[in-house]
Amino acid sequence: MDERVLARAQEWFGGDLLRAQVFLQRYALRDLEGRLLEVTPEQMWDRVARHVARAEDDRRAWRSRFRGLLEGFRFVPGGRILFGAGNPRRVTLFNCYFVPIRSDSVAGITRWMAEAARTYAAGGGVGTNVDVLRPRGSATASAGLVASGPVSFMEVFSALTGVMGSVEGRRGALMMTLRVDHPDVVEFVGSKSDPQRVRVQHANISLRVPDAFFAALDGDRPLRLWFRTPREQVERTVPARDVWERVVDAAWASAEPGLLFWDTVTREATAQYGGLEVEGVNVCGEVPMEAYGACNLGSLNLGAFVREPFRPGARVDWAALEEAVALAVRFLDDVVTVGAPRHPLRAQREASLRSRRVGLGVMGLADAMAMLGLRYGAEESLRWAEDCLRRVRDAAYAASVELAREKGSFPVFDPRRHEQSPFVQRLPEGLRRALRRWGLRNAALLAVAPTGSISLLAGASSGIEPIFGIRYTRLVAGQRHAAQHPLLDLYRRETGREDPDWPTAHQVDPLSRVRLQAAAQRYVDQSISSTVNLPASAGPEVVERVYRAAWELGCKGITVFREGSRAPVLEAAGSPVAVCTLCEPGPEGAGSLPSD
Repeated sequence: MDERVLARAQEWFGGDLLRAQVFLQRYALRDLEGRLLEVTPEQMWDRVARHVARAEDDRRAWRSRFRGLLEGFRFVPGGRILFGAGNPRRVTLFNCYFVPIRSDSVAGITRWMAEAARTYAAGGGVGTNVDVLRPRGSATASAGLVASGPVSFMEVFSALTGVMGSVEGRRGALMMTLRVDHPDVVEFVGSKSDPQRVRVQHANISLRVPDAFFAALDGDRPLRLWFRTPREQVERTVPARDVWERVVDAAWASAEPGLLFWDTVTREATAQYGGLEVEGVNVCGEVPMEAYGACNLGSLNLGAFVREPFRPGARVDWAALEEAVALAVRFLDDVVTVGAPRHPLRAQREASLRSRRVGLGVMGLADAMAMLGLRYGAEESLRWAEDCLRRVRDAAYAASVELAREKGSFPVFDPRRHEQSPFVQRLPEGLRRALRRWGLRNAALLAVAPTGSISLLAGASSGIEPIFGIRYTRLVAGQRHAAQHPLLDLYRRETGREDPDWPTAHQVDPLSRVRLQAAAQRYVDQSISSTVNLPASAGPEVVERVYRAAWELGCKGITVFREGSRAPVLEAAGSPVAVCTLCEPGPEGAGSLPSD
């Protein structure tokens, strides 16, 4: 990289070399020969606003408004939008897709591989369910006589993901899930924690667990494992407690599998009709969606809306935040339109236009708490987070109703069926009346992504996570960077003190983390990606309490990271502690999972 270009970008970022490198390596526009065409985020904001405003009749006016929204990282679109908008390369503007395995057959498997490869080539990540595939040892009509099972094909899918992500400019990111009552559940659960044979290096795994599993667990009853093929019914029972202990032990040892509480996911979904029925999740789990659905992400930087930070009069400018929410919803809805020609598959384009699904989330929640003098994880901070997400929800739904009034609802919108969702029933009555009268532009609106690399770009804490560390070392593109939290200089200027007493990721009580996530989830119509950090000394019983509390409190999914259980991307105070086992940032095109 040209040292003069790097120096100019570093100067723009106030001397922060890490943020400058992330911008130049991951998001700055390059020509087809790979030469940098952008040196500062202002040029990127101009490009992105201009491209997205193409969906509007009055392009000049909306370009100006979108540009103002992006200014100062008040709103940060997902990484695919930042990279792809206005890019001459044929790349998608959508971070992830759910690509189903359409049948339990060689044709279904090879079709999935072809569709996943095309999705990776365009820059998208992939989520899929492998429980479509028959269990190991079951009968087949092929020369192999018996099936090798879904885990064997997980190795193949993982290898494909690694190869497709090994070339500069491409991404490889894969989430594979399995229902807990599939006969190969034990093999699936252990597929990432056996130190002698790490089978699935380029993917993450989560288990889809219904409420009935916890009922069997509480009643000390057996779990029925089953699979039906055209040739036989595979069925047996195992103690639910045995499966649960294997899940907990594997998560303790390797940070996987994560859990998806599937009855909560489907029960709370806003559009379980019209071909939009939820089948699976994206790479990081924050967007449950239909077959070939796409996640179109962007995050509001909550810290940017705090006035007089670190002072006695610190407060949130709620009016400015709610205005930004409305504009961000319109921005993401326009991405659905301008991004339609860039989907790798026709089925993805059709699904996106059918639902007009968007995923507006937040970052910098922990920053805002610090600025306001709230201690992350304390009762007052939980109440504030709930109030904040409620305001974001109401402003987002009001904006989508107004867009429906102006441009029309998403094509299969049915007000009667939409209101069957418990989430929609909890909306204020005024919003529900407006929804019935004018419709809704987007089948779903809200999702909190981990925002790993885009929050680093913005100088903000990730998603709803606590501040990782006051000072830490970060690995980016194979290089170690000494870093400090970007708020530290502002804190020193405003308070005259050297070091703050902010609770960091490995200091916050794990159950407080779960309670905060659950409080936020009540106001998020899709889901939240969040990882609970645990010290190395935490035993499996701590993992069990975290997983169990997440289900009881109404979270849709959860994952944990015990210090030392996986090679870190971040190191705080000399100890390795990673923040998101699903989506850690890494070098573009190096097989890393998209964190934004």
